[in-house]
Amino acid sequence: MKPRRPNIVIKTLPVLWVDTPKALVNLEQQLEGISRIALDTEFVRDRQYRPQLEIIQIATDDVLAVLDYRALQSLGLLADLLLDDRVLKVMHAARQDLEIFYDLLQRVPRPLADTQVAASVIGIGAQVGYANLVRQVLGIELRKAQTLTNWSRRPLSQHQVKYALDDVRYLLPLWDELERRLEAMQRTAWFWEEMERINEPHHFAPQAPDDVWRSFKGASRLRHAQQVALRELAAVRERIAREHDMALPFVMRDQTLLYLARRRPTSLQELADVHDIPDWVIEQYGEELLEALAAATENGKIATRQHRRRALTESEHEFVGVLLAWVQVRAREVSVAPETLATRADLELLVATPPDERAALPLLQGWRREVIGETLLALLEGRAALKWNPVDGRLECIDLLDDA
Repeated sequence: MKPRRPNIVIKTLPVLWVDTPKALVNLEQQLEGISRIALDTEFVRDRQYRPQLEIIQIATDDVLAVLDYRALQSLGLLADLLLDDRVLKVMHAARQDLEIFYDLLQRVPRPLADTQVAASVIGIGAQVGYANLVRQVLGIELRKAQTLTNWSRRPLSQHQVKYALDDVRYLLPLWDELERRLEAMQRTAWFWEEMERINEPHHFAPQAPDDVWRSFKGASRLRHAQQVALRELAAVRERIAREHDMALPFVMRDQTLLYLARRRPTSLQELADVHDIPDWVIEQYGEELLEALAAATENGKIATRQHRRRALTESEHEFVGVLLAWVQVRAREVSVAPETLATRADLELLVATPPDERAALPLLQGWRREVIGETLLALLEGRAALKWNPVDGRLECIDLLDDA
């Protein structure tokens, strides 16, 4: 049985364009006493180290506004509202927006309801887009014709403003319906647990330079000495990028750093022979890069990190594939997006983690432990096994101790 579509009425509200201190004060007055607010941002992230905020779209039950941050360079009292625990913030796929707010406020706005997360918990999809979700839940079609717009140009056209406001205009009715479905499925506690986990401040703070290398694809396959070299090189690149306010790939690509960590050049000429290192980087920072490589060679150690993944054996990779198949079956049974329950990376980490360190893994905490965690542990420890049921055409978990 398909969920009912709500009968909603979207108010026609005048749009407040906020680009002067006087207009900002007027907006602040209209937001006094609210209990919830829908938010979205538009930003430019071209060559800069961090995204540059351009506008903030705002919707309440009675207010529809665009705050031109580029013109104001201030949030005014909106900053206090974002950090007010009494005001619910509703957003969709909020990760990048939260990075921006963290840069501005050094804190993450709370409490936050992310409609994409709510959709994943009730089984609509793990990464469902906003327009798709509005269509599925509210039955409203949105036109997405400005996805490649340059938000740094002024003045913005009426079409750009309408597009931007559509991203918040329907957020509160959308949240109302998703919240109703969460309650009907008894998933409200699951949802807020997810929001607490996802919105931990450490997810949005810039990484320490010495830790950046850990996120490189392929870093775990390097020898220890090469990992040390990569750590030192990545830290230098991070400092260069911050100093010049430049996106990391425009300084050097990850693959270039991996190549240097493997080859470990010892002269400026050897650096210059690497074709995709910009000339200005070699001219200004070549000696620093060589010093970093030399220091890594002399005395490099990598601090161990709890739950750092070891390499899995071939049979363990096959076992992870079986576990993933069962997780997908379980996800259908409980109407949750499979990726929300567990990804392949989550399961690989579970298999690779020593038994006495597993308790802190997300799969073995909160609602996930109840839905899949206990069974995964039983499978890992040999207390249970998976069996194909040809009648139902699915994997079943059987308790080996009960059968003994």
